Amino acid sequence: MPVQENSVQAFYAKISSLIALCGGGGLLLASLLAIPSSPIFPGAPILIACALIVAGLWFQFNPIVRLTEEHVSVKLAIIRPRTTLALDQLARVEATPRECVLYYRKDSSGEGKLKIPLKSLAKEDRERCALALRQRVHTEAA
Repeated sequence: MPVQENSVQAFYAKISSLIALCGGGGLLLASLLAIPSSPIFPGAPILIACALIVAGLWFQFNPIVRLTEEHVSVKLAIIRPRTTLALDQLARVEATPRECVLYYRKDSSGEGKLKIPLKSLAKEDRERCALALRQRVHTEAA
């Protein structure tokens, strides 16, 4: 469910969070159970499990899409940079059930494209996110 306060909407990757937390927890449990029977310490699987758990927690508490009155901010992963676009830069929005594509005007001539995968959002948030993006573009274009 998006968080709304002073016309700010935030959408979280709940599906990705659930997958990362379950996978990391399962791998951590399997690694810890393998320690007594393993001749060497299984450090790599434990490190990978901890990384998955951290990624899952990051997805749980950090929105991948944040909409304000003037900007759209997108951060799809921990190591990827945050992309922030002014609403007056947006030319159009194309939404499919799997992804939402933002077309925007660059400072120089040309048009850029930013893809937002909707499959990582909860089902009820997918349509809300696409609708909110379409509404923000239409209000600026009108």
